[in-house]
Amino acid sequence: MARPNPNDLRIRALRLGFRALRLVSQDLAFRGAERLFSTPRRRRETEVERALLSTGRTFHFQSKGLRLRGHVWGEGPAVLCLHGWEGQGSQFHAFVEPLAQAGFSLLAFDQPGHGGSQGRRSGPLDWAQASLDLVAQVGPIHGVVAHSLGAAGIAVAMDHGLQVPRAVFLAPPARPDPFYHGVLSLLGFPESEHPGAFEVYARRAGLPPERIRLHSLAPRLTPPMLVIHDRMDREVPWSDGESIATAAPRGRLLSMEGLGHRRLLRDSRVIEASLAFLKQGDENPPLPFHGEGPRSLEWHLFHRELRTDWGVPQSLLV
Repeated sequence: MARPNPNDLRIRALRLGFRALRLVSQDLAFRGAERLFSTPRRRRETEVERALLSTGRTFHFQSKGLRLRGHVWGEGPAVLCLHGWEGQGSQFHAFVEPLAQAGFSLLAFDQPGHGGSQGRRSGPLDWAQASLDLVAQVGPIHGVVAHSLGAAGIAVAMDHGLQVPRAVFLAPPARPDPFYHGVLSLLGFPESEHPGAFEVYARRAGLPPERIRLHSLAPRLTPPMLVIHDRMDREVPWSDGESIATAAPRGRLLSMEGLGHRRLLRDSRVIEASLAFLKQGDENPPLPFHGEGPRSLEWHLFHRELRTDWGVPQSLLV
């Protein structure tokens, strides 16, 4: 969600191109803006992230015809960790060891169009469907930790029936409108055209506008929710997290200072608070994935031919 420099030569060229396109067809210009907004740039993994990937297990699963890359570390009830826009699952490297020590496994994947997953364009319904498809494959999860737009994606999935016992949202955006309007302004669209352009974006996303706005969905999200947001976040305002925590029936807000938008993923206080919140759940959740061997999440992922609907053969469930 980093804001591009309006003086960048590429931005200036885009402005000229969209000015000409708007003269030809406003609808084409709207669709071009939606395509640009929905096409993420792929980032390279850091050395720390590459080292982390070598310690876990990599797997792939299908969602909407795309082959998506996932990773799993540790044993125990699975905590699904969801990255934000132009991120990838390995960004949760600082969570791996603390979750493992607490008796959880960390399950992460690269969203469509991100990291090692297929796809070019990406949107909230794509992210939600990917989470639904993954959980349908591996079975129930103990909770989620979702950063930025990952929180919006998992909220849509929860609104579509995904069972999430506990949710931690890190710097969640209340709605995509300001970010989309910012891109439109950067491309030279007058403010009078912003509402129409956003309608085109929502139609492509496949959802009514209110169903892709997290602050509108929050009253429908009934599981316990911890929202962690930095007061000085320059990418997603702290007020967004506050509004979501206030609107959620069982929401709580934890405010941080001096971390910005991305350092939340590496800060020991954030990780400690997230773990404490996740551990408040059922000490013995009814999940098939724990321990070693056929009860583990890794075994389930890599021995699909022996699975039952719950993940392990009934003869091994003792």
